[in-house]
Amino acid sequence: MRRDGATLTEDRAIDCGPELAKAVLAGDYTRALGVCRIALEHPEIGTQRVYQRLLLPAIRIVGQAWADDTATFAETSLAFALLHRLLDRLSRAQSDLHDLTKRARACQEQILVAVAPGDTHSFGARILTQELLLRGWSVSFFDHEQTDAVIAEFAKRGFAAMAISVSCDESLAGLADFVTTCRLANRDPQMEVLIGGAAIQPPFGQYGFLGADKVGLAIDEVTTYLSGKWIERPSGKWN
Repeated sequence: MRRDGATLTEDRAIDCGPELAKAVLAGDYTRALGVCRIALEHPEIGTQRVYQRLLLPAIRIVGQAWADDTATFAETSLAFALLHRLLDRLSRAQSDLHDLTKRARACQEQILVAVAPGDTHSFGARILTQELLLRGWSVSFFDHEQTDAVIAEFAKRGFAAMAISVSCDESLAGLADFVTTCRLANRDPQMEVLIGGAAIQPPFGQYGFLGADKVGLAIDEVTTYLSGKWIERPSGKWN
């Protein structure tokens, strides 16, 4: 797709590396997936040439943006992380990607992703946010500087689930109180609370004091866990 949301023409589809680069630099995984789908459906690209005609040009552009200082470290780091995920997706057949886009229309429950209070590392939480958005969830993201805003957001509307990223042991202190405060502030008493990150190590049973419903899920396991909690909407319905 173009930046204005219009569909790529068939001629432009064979040179859509720049479109993919723009999408991942903007952190827009859903649009990036759409560009990949168009390339896969193009008769001159398809599954056999998608890496040479799409992924490699996009990787070069992102790398050049960093070298030229036209993209920040955060933008390029996220872009490369999203490109890695696309590589994993593109290793599957075109039918798998089609199923992926259908799932992006699925469950629209409200999810809040936050970094643990006092924790300054938000990269994992940002990647989780992108993964959830890709799968069709409605996601609100809050970094470590927005702890107070998290509580205020719970007071505004109910969330079905909250995922908290914690990267260091020091951030575990007070986290149980934060979880309790969030539960009390949220309008949905059945809210699922998930906690993960580098600080969470097995055996996960040792973190029962945090008061979470699930601890230690990998990023790709979060969507599977949440999907099992709510019936996904039919693919023909959007939010």
